[in-house]
Amino acid sequence: MRGGVGERGVLAFDMPPRFPHVERRRAGAALAVWQAGGGALVPGHDDHSVVVGDPGGAAWLRRVGVAVTETFGIVADTALQRRDPITTELCAACDLIALNPVPLHFEASLMAPGLACVLLRGVALPIDDGAVVQIVLSWREVLNRAATARLERDLTTALRLSRPILPDFDPFSGAFAAKSRP
Repeated sequence: MRGGVGERGVLAFDMPPRFPHVERRRAGAALAVWQAGGGALVPGHDDHSVVVGDPGGAAWLRRVGVAVTETFGIVADTALQRRDPITTELCAACDLIALNPVPLHFEASLMAPGLACVLLRGVALPIDDGAVVQIVLSWREVLNRAATARLERDLTTALRLSRPILPDFDPFSGAFAAKSRP
């Protein structure tokens, strides 16, 4: 982005170009490699990808990345079935690719096993005219209210132990808090 002083002394900036598709770091990088490779499997995202054979039929999980297995419990050499929120999202992406084999960006918020809430982002890429789908995923865990309160309590306690000079300091309010002591 270039800036400068335009007419009448007003700062003027060139606006960034608008992208024709959703640009996300991992998904955007995977899409760029897929396009450069002529629609072949995307290397370099193996830990965060799922490869599904026959997406419109048996939807067989040919390969599942280590990070996907560790986080969501999805394993390779099984059928992809709608048994939980993550597999439902993957099935929906496969269904859409089977109908129209073009790259598909998607986002979802869902509950994952042992996690509070996960914000999921991905791109489904058709391989061999949609006979195979590679889904590249990224996600972030978001704490629910109870987990956030527990984390704040633990951090406040740790800070109080390390800073006994400021016993009534609440690091989450940004100011000193007058708290009643039990």
